Amino acid sequence: MFKNIFFMALVAAFALNGSSTIAQNKANPDGRLLSKFSKKELSSLTAKDLSYWTYYIDNCYEIADIPKQKLDGVPEIVALKSLEKKDINVFELGIVPHEFARNYLRIEGTDKMIVILGQTEIESNYKALVK
Repeated sequence: MFKNIFFMALVAAFALNGSSTIAQNKANPDGRLLSKFSKKELSSLTAKDLSYWTYYIDNCYEIADIPKQKLDGVPEIVALKSLEKKDINVFELGIVPHEFARNYLRIEGTDKMIVILGQTEIESNYKALVK
């Protein structure tokens, strides 16, 4: 019983935090979006569209360790300034997700990879968040 109440409270807190972040974005959009949109285009986006693109830029990928047995199995390489979300801009990197498959790129100089989620997975995750 306690676990259910705790879980529901956690979900509610996350949802409230997400909605305040979405509200902030219209007034002060993430600067990384300027790699995809002009200032005029950004200002004309609906709150819903801006919310999606803000979510997208932080959540269309994951950073993961490359399993030791597959170090040579990730041939594509991408150079990143840093592994911090605020420093990663998929639009500047020219990364476009596949419709449904994940894409794996080795991060230069590391044993890590950036996993680009499929477009359907990104959209599904976003829809689950804003329900």
